[in-house]
Amino acid sequence: MSITTDGVVSGDFSQILSDFGRSVTYQVVTRTQNATTGHEITSYATGSSQTVVFFLEENRYIWEKEGLLQVGDAYIIAPTSLGIARYDRVTVDSQSYLIENVIRRVVLQTTMCDYAVLFKED
Repeated sequence: MSITTDGVVSGDFSQILSDFGRSVTYQVVTRTQNATTGHEITSYATGSSQTVVFFLEENRYIWEKEGLLQVGDAYIIAPTSLGIARYDRVTVDSQSYLIENVIRRVVLQTTMCDYAVLFKED
């Protein structure tokens, strides 16, 4: 069986999004510092409804040099046009998650989507 590399376009992700997409509330974070104290101030923009692919994960752990590390509580795959970023907030079924890291997925030099690991917000 051979795998063809022809015909990969960024719009291919739109079919996946329409098949598996889910509406979530997405809030962009703004971080500033108090001019007097130097303490960081975190604020979130008003949430907007966005369609992403959302995966809920049981708490998973891996053993690394640093010790036992939690891998993530959930994952999302989002269109690159959304511009997801670290510390932004995603709310699904009344549970808020913070984005920890974002990986841009590229297939054959074609940007497809952004993949992010989420952790539950306490």
